Amino acid sequence: MTQFRARRTWLVLGVVVAVIVLAGSGLLSPRTSVLVDDSAQLVGGATATAVCWWISRRHHGVERRCRTLISLGMAGLTLGMFFWAFYRSVLHVPLPSPSIADIGFLMFPVFAVPALLSLVRQSPRREAIGPIHLWMVLTLDGLVVVGGLFILTWTTALGTVVHTGPTGSLGFLVAVMYPITDFVLIAMVLLMVIGPKAVAQIREPLTFLGCGLVMLCLSNCLYAYSVAIGAESMPTIADAGFIAGPPLIALAASTERAEPRPRTAEQHRRSDRTQLLLPYLLIAVIATIVTVQALIVGNLDAVVVIVGVVVLVLALVRQILTLLENDALLQQISAAQDELRYRAHHDPLTELANRAAFDEHFASAIDDYRHTKSERVLMLVDLDDFKQVNDQYGHPAGDRLLVALTARLREAVPESAFVARFGGDEFTVLLQGSIDDAVVVARRIVDALSSDGIAGGDISVSVGASVGVASFGSASFGSAQFESAQFEFGDEPLSAHTLLRQADAAMYDAKRSGKGAVVVYRDRRK
Repeated sequence: MTQFRARRTWLVLGVVVAVIVLAGSGLLSPRTSVLVDDSAQLVGGATATAVCWWISRRHHGVERRCRTLISLGMAGLTLGMFFWAFYRSVLHVPLPSPSIADIGFLMFPVFAVPALLSLVRQSPRREAIGPIHLWMVLTLDGLVVVGGLFILTWTTALGTVVHTGPTGSLGFLVAVMYPITDFVLIAMVLLMVIGPKAVAQIREPLTFLGCGLVMLCLSNCLYAYSVAIGAESMPTIADAGFIAGPPLIALAASTERAEPRPRTAEQHRRSDRTQLLLPYLLIAVIATIVTVQALIVGNLDAVVVIVGVVVLVLALVRQILTLLENDALLQQISAAQDELRYRAHHDPLTELANRAAFDEHFASAIDDYRHTKSERVLMLVDLDDFKQVNDQYGHPAGDRLLVALTARLREAVPESAFVARFGGDEFTVLLQGSIDDAVVVARRIVDALSSDGIAGGDISVSVGASVGVASFGSASFGSAQFESAQFEFGDEPLSAHTLLRQADAAMYDAKRSGKGAVVVYRDRRK
């Protein structure tokens, strides 16, 4: 298929070049040369119209809409060519300007602009930055590029044509409209070709379309020049763009989109940077040309000054939109970072702090205790017989039960307590206070988690909890009435590892004592 497409492209280009060479070679009589020229334009326009319409029937959605609109535009262009050829080759008189042919010619940009804009609607950027913002950005970029191309053309050729031509003539104004509308279309295609996210898969057909528009633009500029100088006819070679443009547009319509290829982040950044800098690079080129012209001529054309100021204002507005877009992007990144940070420190099921957050908070609490000696207590809470719930009802039911138990656990502890899901069906609670206060809280936890009939979705079960308590300062336990156990781990300094081992030992002793109990770690040597 690729080889067939390449052969087809070269065949079309070869025929176009051969016709242009034949018509402009001087080997034919002037009348025959004009006849070949007009016939080639009509055949090319009609073929492009038919190809665009036929190919559109084989597609759906955006691609069908785009090709249909291009087909309607080419139909108008072909209609204008028909009247052009009728006057030149049949009546052998110059075509009056303006005429009905101009209506047909100007139909092409009327349909081509919405055709190109329809392609923008399938861009992933439209969802990323919002449709209104995207339209504004593309419109401003297009206006900046069109204004820049207009200034370049004006300072190099068009300005001279206008100043020397019949500026009060309606025909001249209509003729000038042709290159201006072509500039608009070329600018749109150029902006879309460099847009990596918008048209990466249709860059090849857009390239053909852009080349066809450039060819039409060249001949339109020569037509405007001929009208300006009062020429009765255009040289045959000047119609080369009218001959080559329609076949290139037909190739664009018949070229299928490429298969999507993955792009690296660096490729995306490079293409985005090019798209962002293009209008400003064009402004820099314009400024250089205008400066050189001012130094050579000694003054600036009023049109250049006015359009230049407008272009600069548009570029400034575009820059403001870019800053707003970057600010919105930074907010999205900040929100995503906050979300990642939250997820990194919270259990996704219970929304409690996870093991990593507990380790950080625990280390900070130990460090604070070393400096202030304020009383702190660690509690390790383990659900009794929770494995049976998972085995009997399944893990989804067990997850729903954990959520319900988490709500009860939060209600049972003070607001200042730090509660975390330690893992599985184990929870940790860090309290600032005496061991007596901690035991009261621990009993409240046991009562809350050991109530009958805890609902977890579609199940209702009875569970229990065992709590192991370890004090940061194990020398003093007060006189509270609670179960205690004596352990000996050796002469270990205060650390997170030590306190966790103490709370874990106390919790397992609570389970061995019949579950649903509170046990405080106590060194047997104390």
